[in-house]
Amino acid sequence: MDSLKAHALPPPEGVCPAPQGSFKTLEDAYFLGYVPRVVSLVCVKDNPLAVAWHMPLNKKPFLYAVALAKENHSHLLAQEGADFTVNFLPFEYLWDIITAGSHHGNQENKWDLFKDIKPVKALKVDALMVDQALLIYECKREVFISFPDHSLLVGKVELIHYKRGRLKVSKVKYPLHMGKNYFSKNSRTYIYKR
Repeated sequence: MDSLKAHALPPPEGVCPAPQGSFKTLEDAYFLGYVPRVVSLVCVKDNPLAVAWHMPLNKKPFLYAVALAKENHSHLLAQEGADFTVNFLPFEYLWDIITAGSHHGNQENKWDLFKDIKPVKALKVDALMVDQALLIYECKREVFISFPDHSLLVGKVELIHYKRGRLKVSKVKYPLHMGKNYFSKNSRTYIYKR
């Protein structure tokens, strides 16, 4: 922390530095800095898992990235070159999303554990998709970057599926991961007008 203070620039004119007593500092609290995040069901080949760490990386070509924990079966599949799909489900499927994140695909078939969701074959990549998803990205594996406890799987989006009339901003309620075992959903839409 001292090395950061030594290199920190002073705040812009008119901005007061935060009082020391108003912030609590933590060494290892990664879960505080990434909430809330939409949880998607990522299918690496035929294995579904719940992922909150995912994002678009590029427009043309459209690249999408997913962070995979190294202890997950999907990590091994991705390391071996598997394609994947990113499936955005509404909040009503939260139980199945939690189920996907609570079991390991090398120990049991998660599709047999789900209450409501069913697999369908992707059209352009070698992976499964979720039939109940509102939006799906079919991704061809492009890059796989290893980090100490996670790896970044980057895919080129080959095809996008969406449910017509179901993606209205005012209607969709996505499951949001709030850190640890906490979830919520978006509740109200605000429209910004200039």
